[in-house]
Amino acid sequence: MRRLAALLLTTATLAACGQSEGSSDPLQVAETLEAATPAHSPAQNGTVPGDVTPGGSFTEGGTTLKFQVNGRNVELDRLRSAVFEMTTDDKGAEVRGTGLRAGDGATNGVADRYGRLLVVDTRGGEFIAFSVNPLIMRQRYPVPGSPYGIAYDAKRDIAWITLTERNEVVGLNVAGGEPTEKHRFPTVRQPNTVSVDQETGLVTVTSGDNGGIQVISP
Repeated sequence: MRRLAALLLTTATLAACGQSEGSSDPLQVAETLEAATPAHSPAQNGTVPGDVTPGGSFTEGGTTLKFQVNGRNVELDRLRSAVFEMTTDDKGAEVRGTGLRAGDGATNGVADRYGRLLVVDTRGGEFIAFSVNPLIMRQRYPVPGSPYGIAYDAKRDIAWITLTERNEVVGLNVAGGEPTEKHRFPTVRQPNTVSVDQETGLVTVTSGDNGGIQVISP
């Protein structure tokens, strides 16, 4: 495990605003907040493995992503690059509770079978895993190349992460105390999204600018 120490902060309800003057929000580190975006990929050279069909488009998600992790509601705030456990106030309304910084520009995440939220830090070039109840950073692992899309193969414990700066997809085994790289493949240009078939293990990478849809058999 690398750099497991993290600052644990309990926050009140936070509005997803983009600008604040003299903000008292402990997880807002700049006056103007801007969500990270995938890197502009270079031109693809040569052939890529797997079957490639024409197409591929991309729609940017919202600034807040919601997950169910180990039976609890969790939010990934892309503006603050932070993960929050959700709780309820004295009126029963859902509010943000404990929050942890998730690198310099977290963009996407997925829950795994160990009750963790797996997050990619696009600006910082890292993979980060959080457990909940309590919220703790469990893993932090470098993944250079502007990681953006992420999918999780629960049967094989592989987190698939696209690297938009390199036109690659990498498969990390996340079952142990520290991730280990098991697979790496060149992809279609601008690989913004990835999915995995839970039965067959086939990985589908989709270009964000009509560069094709690629299916890989690891």
